Amino acid sequence: TSHTAIVARALGIPAVVGTGDGTVKIKTGQTITVSTAEGETGKIYGGIARFRTESCGISPDIGLKTKVMLNLGRSEEAIRNSFIPNSGVGLARMEFMISSSIKIHPMALVDFDRVTREEDRRKIQQLTVGFPDKKQYFVTKLSEQIGMMAAAFYPKPVILRLSDFKTNEYANLIGGMDFEFQEENPMIGFRGSYRYSHPLYQKGFALECAAVKKVRMEMGLMNLKVMIPFCRTLQDAKMALNELQKNGLARGEAGLEVWMMCEIPSNVIEAESFLDLFDGFSIGSNDLTQLALGIDRDSEVMAPLFSEEDPAVKTMISQVIRAAKKAKKPISICGQAPSDFPEFAGFLVREGIDSISLSPDAVLRTLPVLMFAESRRERNE
Repeated sequence: TSHTAIVARALGIPAVVGTGDGTVKIKTGQTITVSTAEGETGKIYGGIARFRTESCGISPDIGLKTKVMLNLGRSEEAIRNSFIPNSGVGLARMEFMISSSIKIHPMALVDFDRVTREEDRRKIQQLTVGFPDKKQYFVTKLSEQIGMMAAAFYPKPVILRLSDFKTNEYANLIGGMDFEFQEENPMIGFRGSYRYSHPLYQKGFALECAAVKKVRMEMGLMNLKVMIPFCRTLQDAKMALNELQKNGLARGEAGLEVWMMCEIPSNVIEAESFLDLFDGFSIGSNDLTQLALGIDRDSEVMAPLFSEEDPAVKTMISQVIRAAKKAKKPISICGQAPSDFPEFAGFLVREGIDSISLSPDAVLRTLPVLMFAESRRERNE
């Protein structure tokens, strides 16, 4: 569940994270095979390994009550992945669109004069040719990326998570070094909804909103919903919703649904109050596990202890599903756990989750597990 692994997966690149001695044993120019198809532990073989391909066909209408949705980052893959049996996109990652298509820190476009590095200024000038107003480069490019994904799945819902870069990730964008500060632990630092109304990023968030508004109101892709990540407190959530409203994206207007990522213990403890503010929850099991167990999910040393199947994490997930059911609000999960562990998907079905959002490569192997779990639940009922 490290960011490196998630980025590689979204790009369709097999990756093994934390090999320890990989950079010593693998020599420059050596031919190797990287395999991530043999369970949770990746394998690296010398030379070209032999393999076999297994294929299966499943009807799009398999009678599941639990909706199966997709986690996607790259809009370029949206059309191909739309043919996988699905009920829409449960997590569209905006930050992937920004890093792959736009490449520039939004604040560097808002306030270009503050960009100090000559190389960054040159790159920004090259990328924004044809845009006298550099801010419109961001809005146009991002709306194209979002629109491509929303159109590929139309009329099914596409839930777009608004930007959730960490400060170190923002700093890696062109011009980003001039607008970000160094944090000891970016994972629990200046990220998520708190950025949206903060003076350091408020004008950048306005560009995100302008792109979303263009997709919905100009392109007519009203199947697009938005989701706010990493809401630490109720006040934090209200400030983010207010910022959306100020930028023409008021919850409920023109049918706009605003969801919230449920990924912090406070979200579970105060679930009833958070649910009053939003149209639905999507459980982010990666961050919820990290914060429930106090483990940095990017740490190779701590990886053996990191498990979404820990009883504490599963108790929290069960608790928030019950809260959503009581509030009659839809609840989904978009964390990595059900993609990696089919038995975890079965647990979610038994708890009564409404939808599960999976990595595209995990859908076909997870569908039979969901069907079996649903049949068992029906027999028990």
